[in-house]
Amino acid sequence: MSTRTLTIQLHGYWHCGSGQSAGTHLDALTARDSDGLPVVPGRHLKGLLRHAVRCADTWNWLDGIALPDGPAGDLEELLFGSRSGQEARAATRPGMLQVDDAALPLAERAFLAHPDTDGPQLRPFLFRDIHRTAINRQGSASDKSLRGTEVALPVQLEAPLGLEVTSLEEDLRRQQERALEEADLWGTLAGVLPLISAIGAERNRGLGEAELSLRDPS
Repeated sequence: MSTRTLTIQLHGYWHCGSGQSAGTHLDALTARDSDGLPVVPGRHLKGLLRHAVRCADTWNWLDGIALPDGPAGDLEELLFGSRSGQEARAATRPGMLQVDDAALPLAERAFLAHPDTDGPQLRPFLFRDIHRTAINRQGSASDKSLRGTEVALPVQLEAPLGLEVTSLEEDLRRQQERALEEADLWGTLAGVLPLISAIGAERNRGLGEAELSLRDPS
C-alpha cells in the first residue's frame, strides 16, 4: 500500500453531524471520536474527493493522465469504484483509495484525552453552539424556525489515506497494480484538492471553510 496524510486546515466554525440532537437545546451535535474530540468521517472526505475528481474530469483537467488499460474506464472509477446505483450490486467494482476519519494530530489528541493533564477540562471549549432562524419577507423571524447547531472551533485535522490493490477480479487487479507503478495518482489527487474549499454540513452557507493538502506520512 502507498500512503499519504491529508491535512485539513479549518478557517472557521465547522460541523460534521453525528445524527444526534440535544433535546430542545440543539438540533444537531458534532461528530466525535471515542475521546470526545471532533472528527470528520472518512466517508464524508471520500465523497468530497470523489466529487473533486469528477469535476476535474468534466473540466478536462485530467486529459493528460494516461491510465493503464482495464475495466475501470476513468480515474474516478479506478480510485473510488463503481458509481452508486449504476450497476447491480454483484457487478460493482471496488476503488483503490482508502480514507480514514480526519482527527486532531496525535500529540494534541493525547494531551486532550489524558486524564493526568488539563486536556479533559479543555475539551468542551473545542465546541460552540450557534442558533439561527428563518426570516420572512417582512423581515421578522418565522415562527418555530429557530435551529441550534453545535459547531467545532477552527483546528487542523489529519486523515490517513491509502492507495492499494483491492480487486479480486483479475483484469481490474492488474490495472490497479499497473496504476500504482506507472500513474502519478497522488499527484493527481493533490491537484484536485483546491476544488474542495469547505467541509461538513452547511458548507455552502459559510461553515467549514478549509484548505486541504497532502504530505508524506511522518
